[in-house]
Amino acid sequence: MKLRSGLRLLGILLAFGAFGVNCAFGARPAADGADLVFYDSVETGAGGEPVLTGGVYLDPEQGARFREKGMKPVPVDGYYHIRFVADAAAMARAREFTELLLNHEAFASVRDRFRIEYVEGDAARMNCRNDVLQSKRIISCNMDYILSLGASPAHLTAVFTSRGTGGAGSAVPIASIDYPLPTILHEMLHTWGLQDEYIYSQAEADYYCGYSKILKAPNTSAFPIMETYGSDAEAGGRHRDDIPWFDDIRVPITTPPVNTAGAAGFQLGTPASSGNMEPGLYPGSNCSRKLPSFRPYEFDTIMKSVYTTLLPPIHKKAVLKAIAKAAGW
Repeated sequence: MKLRSGLRLLGILLAFGAFGVNCAFGARPAADGADLVFYDSVETGAGGEPVLTGGVYLDPEQGARFREKGMKPVPVDGYYHIRFVADAAAMARAREFTELLLNHEAFASVRDRFRIEYVEGDAARMNCRNDVLQSKRIISCNMDYILSLGASPAHLTAVFTSRGTGGAGSAVPIASIDYPLPTILHEMLHTWGLQDEYIYSQAEADYYCGYSKILKAPNTSAFPIMETYGSDAEAGGRHRDDIPWFDDIRVPITTPPVNTAGAAGFQLGTPASSGNMEPGLYPGSNCSRKLPSFRPYEFDTIMKSVYTTLLPPIHKKAVLKAIAKAAGW
């Protein structure tokens, strides 16, 4: 057995101010948290199809701002409190999304325990825009103003805007109204702990596929693997702790032995099969250009495409657990 190329960890420190941007290269910070912002952009694929792309940047100022203004204790009253902040032109979008959220099968068990508040913000003061020099795909807003709105603390504040374009998922999810309606759900799922399942570019993977939060999540995992294994059981024994959804897998996590120059062995990864809905260990996820990366399902979920609202059982379980923990249920 041979080890595949080892894991090279490279870090980038991107510090974005409220009204400008500073970029400094350095060692990757040890802490993950509200500082990490996921941004998503719909681009056109080679065949003309819409493709979700994006990345992650580190915004220490937003993290500090959120911890100061957004992490005030929320009364434990049996409800999960959500605040939707929208400018006047985006308010209808916020209400439209509420219908999607409350009627989504994944939230059927908790929809009556959501308390949703709508707050209209001034579009100019919200200042949602695409002005980060490193990537015009990044949308950001004036979080000082947004987090000052609302009558009482909320577990989650999300932003709908008619200015700027794109989506961002972090402590405060953002979506512009020119993007598909499920975009804000994709961003909220980042807040609740899920990671992107589309494959990042090489440059993006080199920058941030070293954060523990990104390398291992309820719906993605990236880790060094062996070139071959003696059996499916051996692979499972070696990687049980690397795969958060291991106990939910009901199919082989390796392909059958393949003869190569006289050698035979099992290769890690559930074989692709049309229409397979069972959880497995499917190759191809966020950090695949950095090291082997896997996801639980073969089909596209909302964490790979904002043109679907599909949230399968493993994703649903993780999200409901995060909501319950925050609400004190």
